[in-house]
Amino acid sequence: MKVKFIRWLGYIIPVIESSTRMKIYYYLLTQNRPVSIRKIQQDLGLSTPSLVLYHIRKLKEEGYITEVPEGYIVNKVILEDYIKIKSKIIPKSLFLSSFYITAILITAIFFFYSPKIAVIYSIIILAVGASISLYDYLNKRNRFEIIPKRKEKNL
Repeated sequence: MKVKFIRWLGYIIPVIESSTRMKIYYYLLTQNRPVSIRKIQQDLGLSTPSLVLYHIRKLKEEGYITEVPEGYIVNKVILEDYIKIKSKIIPKSLFLSSFYITAILITAIFFFYSPKIAVIYSIIILAVGASISLYDYLNKRNRFEIIPKRKEKNL
């Protein structure tokens, strides 16, 4: 099974090539508990449990899901630019935007009551935001081998 990437609403999203397999994967990803084949079939409106089992086997072969006594769970998350909060999957950029907007509003409130506290709070928020961005950058950079450019010889 291969993973390809598509652009959707300005975001690059990894997509498993089979649309049924992708639906099963994303469904399992949003569940907070193991799910049985019959439940997957019913919730996704698939024709037979054997169809679900076929795609489950393919997902297991690739290491995306794991079988546990109660059903199946996601083993490998391929959504690196997304954050899972409970059963919701949101883009990291939306998460960071809401973080900064909330910080701006709180800073404005602090500034009204005490400018000194607002300055300290702003520095802390900027440090947290910079740390999150740096961590994300280093995480992505370490996934890829950096190949130095070759020097061209002038003959």
